[in-house]
Amino acid sequence: MSLPQTYKAIQPDQNGDPIIKEFPLQEPSINQVLVRVEYTPLNIWDFKFVKRGTPFHTENPHYGTEGAGTVVAVGKDLKRSFKVGDRVLVRAGAWSQYLLAKSEDIFPLLQNDLSLEDACAHWVNPLTVHYMASIAEKGDHKAVILTAAASELGRMAIQYFKLKGIKIIAVIRRQEQIEELKKEGADHVLNLKDADFEDKLKELAEKENVTLAFDAIGGDLANVVLTGLLPGGKYIVYASLGGPTLNNISIMELFKGKTISHINASNHQNEYAAKNELDVLAKELHELLPTAFRTRINKVFKLEDFNEALAYKDSISSQGKVVLKLN
Repeated sequence: MSLPQTYKAIQPDQNGDPIIKEFPLQEPSINQVLVRVEYTPLNIWDFKFVKRGTPFHTENPHYGTEGAGTVVAVGKDLKRSFKVGDRVLVRAGAWSQYLLAKSEDIFPLLQNDLSLEDACAHWVNPLTVHYMASIAEKGDHKAVILTAAASELGRMAIQYFKLKGIKIIAVIRRQEQIEELKKEGADHVLNLKDADFEDKLKELAEKENVTLAFDAIGGDLANVVLTGLLPGGKYIVYASLGGPTLNNISIMELFKGKTISHINASNHQNEYAAKNELDVLAKELHELLPTAFRTRINKVFKLEDFNEALAYKDSISSQGKVVLKLN
């Protein structure tokens, strides 16, 4: 397979807006693998890095936190063995037609019958859900509150927590999502737009003895969720879909021993990396890609249709991932 002299990647312009730029293709050096990236999802997380003008991984000039592709060239003295033709999962720098990465920064695709398209969203959401479950297990929590439960991450959490024997009170905002999530295995589903939502949340939290909540919305919902927790509860922010603030937090709830904190999935990743167990973590996540960590793909766009893909992504909500086909 002959390789091109140049390739395209998504980079920020001077205003922090994503555009397509061209780069010279380099050969892999010591402990490097060249991957032809086939598919990558459009994650909200990635756009924040583009806007800031700082890649997720400072050693890599490209953006995008996850993707899937094929090894097309290998350097010498690889710390992890790969050969040309191997199907692999990549992390930092995935918004690029070709990615030059350290051998330890990519992972083999374990399932032969899983397509690169279906496997491309292999890291961000599964890693976050894995982190949430580890927090719940360490605290011996038998049930949790989860907002934005109809998102791809929320659906993964419902299935993964069920495997762990932990119940979820799933919070959604559209009536049709109630039956959808019950079919996914949700124990309880509440619509935050219902007039009696707050009362039902408190009732269920008391019934299930809930002292842990994961919230992706914040804003005005923050204090509602915090109030719903039993005394001593932990309210944890994992995203900021409702804006950058937590509104109208009641000090009285803090007097009940409740705490407010946030999680960053990178910290979970770093915990495993510090123990030289990143491969262990990756195997746990990737073994579940066809089942609990399966991602619904809403639509696939070609790289040259990137702007159309962005507009389409903004027009849908909780309806699966928008994915780019880079090559």
